[in-house]
Amino acid sequence: MFHLLISNMNRLKSLLVAAGAVASIASANGQTSAPACVDLPSTVKEAINSDASTTAVFQNIFSRTSVRKFKQQPVEDANIEALLRAGMAAPTSDDLQPWHFVVLKDKKDIETYAASNKYHAEDIKKTPLFIFVCADTTRMAEGQGRELWVQDLSAVSENILLAANAMGLGACWTTIYPIQKKVVGISRTLKLPANLIPLNGIIIGYPDEPLQPKNKWDEKKITWGIPQ
Repeated sequence: MFHLLISNMNRLKSLLVAAGAVASIASANGQTSAPACVDLPSTVKEAINSDASTTAVFQNIFSRTSVRKFKQQPVEDANIEALLRAGMAAPTSDDLQPWHFVVLKDKKDIETYAASNKYHAEDIKKTPLFIFVCADTTRMAEGQGRELWVQDLSAVSENILLAANAMGLGACWTTIYPIQKKVVGISRTLKLPANLIPLNGIIIGYPDEPLQPKNKWDEKKITWGIPQ
C-alpha cells in the first residue's frame, strides 16, 4: 500500500499543478477565485527547497479548509470531470477500485435530496453540486480485507477535496457511513442499487464565505520510535 501512496502523491502533484493552471485561467475570466495562500512552516520550505510545483502541492494541502456556503453559480461540467478524475487517481488496495460516484448538479435532483433532509433542507437547496462517494460491494476484498473499501474511498474523497481547493472551489465532506440511519435513508432517496454503500456526500461550489485554514500541527500527537 505504501508504494501506492507514493505513486498517488506524484499523480496528485501533476493533477494539482494542472488544476492550478485551470483555476488561473478561470480566475482571469472572472469564473472563480484562487485558493487561499498560507505561510508555509520553515521546515516545510526547507524540505521542498523552493521547487515551484512542490510548493504548489503543499500550499494546496495547508490551505484546504471546509466550505459550507456557496455562491449560486453552477460548477462547470469540465470542472466536475476533473474532480472525478482526481478521485479515481487515488490509491486502492489490490487495485480493486471499489468506488462509484453519484453526482447531483441539476436543481430538480438537489431539491429532491433536500426534501429528504428535515434539518438542512434550505442549505442543501443552495448547494450547487453534490458528489456522493459510494462503495461497490461487487469490487471488495474477501474476508478481513473487506472493510478496506473505507480506506480506499477516504483517499478518493481527500483527492476530490484537494482538487476542488486547487481549482478555487470550496468543498466539505459530509458524513454518511457508518451511521446506518443515514446510509439507509440516503440510499433510498438516491435510489441506489443494493450493491452501493454511500460513504459520504461532498458538497462543492464557489465559496461565499471567508476561507480560514487551520494550523493543526501538534507535535504532542507524534511518537518517535518504539518506547523503551
